[in-house]
Amino acid sequence: MAKHAGASRVGLTLSYLADLVTLDIRDDGVGFDPGGARGDGDGGGFGLTVMRQRVGRLAGTLEVESEPGAGTAVFAGVPAIPREAPDA
Repeated sequence: MAKHAGASRVGLTLSYLADLVTLDIRDDGVGFDPGGARGDGDGGGFGLTVMRQRVGRLAGTLEVESEPGAGTAVFAGVPAIPREAPDA
């Protein structure tokens, strides 16, 4: 985010819930119009499309909230996979 956003502050929250793992990233950068974002990775990054595909492969969701001048928030949530008990 810092590369493209010009952010001076970025916050990350990783949460483990009973059936969900979430990652919330917020910055105070320049923001952008998510509807006009090209998701093709043509800016040296992977792009929003590829991020959504990767999270989708894990049966998760990706949400992006941003607007010019107001920073950006990215939320990813994927189902938690229960840890198997070791064989006794």
